[in-house]
Amino acid sequence: DSGVIVGIVVVIIIFALAAYIFSKSCYIVQQAEAIVIERLGRFQRILLPGVSFIVPFIDSPRSFTWRATVFDVNGEISEVTTNSYRIDLRESVFNFLRQEVFTRDTVYVDVNSIMYYRIYDVHKAVYEVEDLLGALCQTAQTQLKEVFGNMTFSKALASQKSINEHLVKEFSKVFAAWGIHVERMELLDLQPNSQTQAAMKKQMVAERTRRGEFIRSEGKKAAMRLTAEGTKVVKLNMGLAEQEATRKRSEGEKEARIELARAESSSLETLAAGIRQDGSSNVDYMVSQRYLELFRSMGKQNDSKKIYLPYDANGLTGIIGRLSGVFGRGAPLAQGRPMQQPTQPWGQPPA
Repeated sequence: DSGVIVGIVVVIIIFALAAYIFSKSCYIVQQAEAIVIERLGRFQRILLPGVSFIVPFIDSPRSFTWRATVFDVNGEISEVTTNSYRIDLRESVFNFLRQEVFTRDTVYVDVNSIMYYRIYDVHKAVYEVEDLLGALCQTAQTQLKEVFGNMTFSKALASQKSINEHLVKEFSKVFAAWGIHVERMELLDLQPNSQTQAAMKKQMVAERTRRGEFIRSEGKKAAMRLTAEGTKVVKLNMGLAEQEATRKRSEGEKEARIELARAESSSLETLAAGIRQDGSSNVDYMVSQRYLELFRSMGKQNDSKKIYLPYDANGLTGIIGRLSGVFGRGAPLAQGRPMQQPTQPWGQPPA
C-alpha cells in the first residue's frame, strides 16, 4: 500500500511539474496583443496573436508598465497603472497631466488634454525609452508651452481645432521613435486662474455695456435720420400739394375772370345795342345811371340835411328825359314781361 501511495504522489508531482513547464512554455496571445520574449535577459522575439511556445526557464516575457485611462459611468476620467507582459495594440487614451502655461498676452492657463494613440512597434515602445510615461508627459508639456506661448488667450479659445492638428503633427514626429502612433489630440479644458477669470468677467461686462450703449446710440441716430427723412418727405409733398393747389386756384380764377369778362362784354354789347337802337349814346346812359344812384343814396341817408346839386341840373334832366325809350313807358318788353311802370315822372327826383 505504501508503494501505491508513493507511486500516486510521484505521478501527481510529475503531472504538476509537467503542467507548470507547459504553462511556462506555451502562451496564447489574444488578437491585438503582443508579448515580448527575452532569452536570458536579451530580446528574443515578439509573440503574435495565436498559440506560441518558448523554452521554459530560459525564455521569459518582458513585463511592461503602463498607465491606462478609462472613463467611468459618470463620464469622469480615471487612470489605472498596470504592470503586465501583455501589451495592448488597440487604440488607447492617454490623459496628460494638467499643464500650467502662459499665453502671449500673459494669461495663466491650466490646460487639460488627452491623446488617442496606438502602439505599432512593440520593440521600440519597450526598449527605445526607459520611462515611456514620463517621456510622453514631458514632451507634451514642452509642446503645449510652445503652442500657447505663440498666441493670445482669445485666439487659443477660437483655434482649438488648429491646436489639436498642430499637436498631432508634432507628437507624431517625436513619438514615432518610441513606436507610438498618435491618432488625434483633444483639448478638454482651457481654464485661466481665478484672478484672470475675475478680470475677464469685468472686461466682458464692460464690453457688453459698451456694445449696449453703442447699439442704443445707433438706434437713436437711425430714428433721428428716419424722422428727418420723413419730415423732409412730408414737407416736400405739402409743398408740391400747395403748389398744385395754387396752380389750380390760379387756373380757376383765370377761367372765372375770363368768363366774367366774356359775360360783361356780352352784357355791354347787348346794352350798347339797345341804347343805339333807342337813339341815345353810352355817355348819356352812364350819366343817367349815376344820377339815379345819387338820388337813391340820398334817400337812405336820413342824417343828411343838405343836398348838393350840380350847377346845370336842367341838363341832367334833359339827358334822362331822352332815355325814356329805355327806362320809361315806351321801353320794350323783357323776356315776355311788361316793364314796371315808374311811380314818378322821369326827370324829377324822388320825394
